[in-house]
Amino acid sequence: MGLLIGIIRKRQLAMMKSNAEWKLQLITTALMTAQNSVNNLMQVGTDYESDSLIAKKLQQRQYKLKLLEEKLMQQKSALELQIKEYTQEMESCQSMIDANVKSAFSYSIGN
Repeated sequence: MGLLIGIIRKRQLAMMKSNAEWKLQLITTALMTAQNSVNNLMQVGTDYESDSLIAKKLQQRQYKLKLLEEKLMQQKSALELQIKEYTQEMESCQSMIDANVKSAFSYSIGN
């Protein structure tokens, strides 16, 4: 019974890990886009006077993009931790599977 449970759980964890890795890839792409946008705004912002209305709006947008960047970094860190946890639990399931297979195929020498 433990063998079947271990196999099912390991498969479920593999799917969850794959899903988390996909989300991590999407977040990484969004993070790179946000960073590029911040860099572009910084370059455009140098063309205007520091006290002009356009420069102030660019600074506001830059601030909002920085906040988005921080939020994405937090999500990325959480997903990386989650992937590590999935990997550890998969290893635990594999050891349970190995132990069950070993006990199923071990023969008693004395009998």
